[in-house]
Amino acid sequence: MALPKLNVPVYETILPSTEQVIKYRPFLVREEKILLTAMESEDETVMTDSIKQILGNCIQGNLNINELPTFDIEYLFLRLRAKSIGEKITLGLKPFPCGQNEGNLCKFSTEVEINLEEVRVVKNKNHTSKIMIDDKIGIKFRYPELLTNKKSNTKEQSDVNLGLEIIKKCVDMIFTPEETHEKGSFTEKDLDDFIDSLNSAQFQKINEFFNTIPKLSHTVEYTCKTCGEEKKTTIEGLNSFFG
Repeated sequence: MALPKLNVPVYETILPSTEQVIKYRPFLVREEKILLTAMESEDETVMTDSIKQILGNCIQGNLNINELPTFDIEYLFLRLRAKSIGEKITLGLKPFPCGQNEGNLCKFSTEVEINLEEVRVVKNKNHTSKIMIDDKIGIKFRYPELLTNKKSNTKEQSDVNLGLEIIKKCVDMIFTPEETHEKGSFTEKDLDDFIDSLNSAQFQKINEFFNTIPKLSHTVEYTCKTCGEEKKTTIEGLNSFFG
């Protein structure tokens, strides 16, 4: 006789990038095993792949996890974690200098309780994926994926080179009033030459796209355990909620 099957609840959330309704189930023991194995490895690539695998297992419908921007993946994983393990987590906020402590670091960290259901993806109202670098030439960007966005483990690759690689991977289209050059219609060398030809002001416009990308964010108000001062801090990025 076959063993009975357990009923698993299904929840809904809104995908931040597209406002699409997403249905998902909590992760089960099989997914917890994947997550624990990844955490034990202390390998960032393994952890990234495991998060994507867990999302793929738990999200219903046709959704290409590998094409989601970082903030979508972080948001969905936080929703899964809230429904699977619990909505409340306790974080120890690191001490920082304050006026009541003569500018020195406060001695103790302060624990705060956060409801993961209240964490949202914050969007900058001035953010746009289409950047005009002059009156006629523009670039349309796609958002960095989780693997694209993480730092390289190779010591030889400088922060500058890594930043340029991320920019190039995120170029989706280069356009003028007369022509559209989509990704795949130009070579890596063509793109290198195009980026290298930008002046500082034009490059800064590109940086503005990356500086204003939506991000997982939550603001916490609390009383410092050391000095008693009322403080406010903003927690950003998935890792910060499990630090």
